[in-house]
Amino acid sequence: MTKEQDGYTRDPVLRAFGVVLRSYREQAGVSRPQLAQALGCQPGWIEKLETAQKPCSEATADDLDVYFETPKRMFWSMWLEIKREGKHLAAPPGFSRYAEIEAKSIAIRSFEAQVVPGILQTPGYARAVMSSALTLDSLDERVASRMKRQEILKRADAPRMWFVLDEAVLRRCVGGPEVMVEQLKWLVEIATSNFRVEIRMLPFSSITYASLDGAFKILTLPGGADLAYHEGSGGKSGDRGRDCSG
Repeated sequence: MTKEQDGYTRDPVLRAFGVVLRSYREQAGVSRPQLAQALGCQPGWIEKLETAQKPCSEATADDLDVYFETPKRMFWSMWLEIKREGKHLAAPPGFSRYAEIEAKSIAIRSFEAQVVPGILQTPGYARAVMSSALTLDSLDERVASRMKRQEILKRADAPRMWFVLDEAVLRRCVGGPEVMVEQLKWLVEIATSNFRVEIRMLPFSSITYASLDGAFKILTLPGGADLAYHEGSGGKSGDRGRDCSG
């Protein structure tokens, strides 16, 4: 199984590169340490290439073509295709499809018990939330991707949005006082300047316990159908229904 590294999934061309490299190496009867020595690198690097954990450099692709005497610079051509294709941000199971549907929705209803919803996060808050699991480069890419998703808020045909935030979301100091102040000011600005967005708080004094173990969202699609999306310890799931709002 192809591994995921630094918050990215690897495209099929990268996996194909690894399969072809391993095939050539084994057909030549060369071990990873032997190939690494010939190329002037570490055996661990060859393993990363063969298991699609890392993309090959242009210089390494050229060296592989020379070493295996491949026709028409095969490894270099695959490297070029990988460079053109780029890396794709990884997402939780089902989230990529959710994001596609979210962009087409006419209404969004969301409950959050732990953190500010991604679509309402400031760059600093988003960076703090995701910083523990990603490298710096990957973190920059992920934050940029989240900010791009927020373009839905500025659309002329933006959906109506209702957000209910547990009081803990507002009191949890994510990223430090400065980041949190900026985030709270942004929530106030959105709620007061965008008539399509309504933000409410569920206080600690409330006796409502439903969904405190995870967030959920309900998207209303053109035509009136609803899609429920739940986030919890068991993963993500979606269900269609005539009326999922209760």
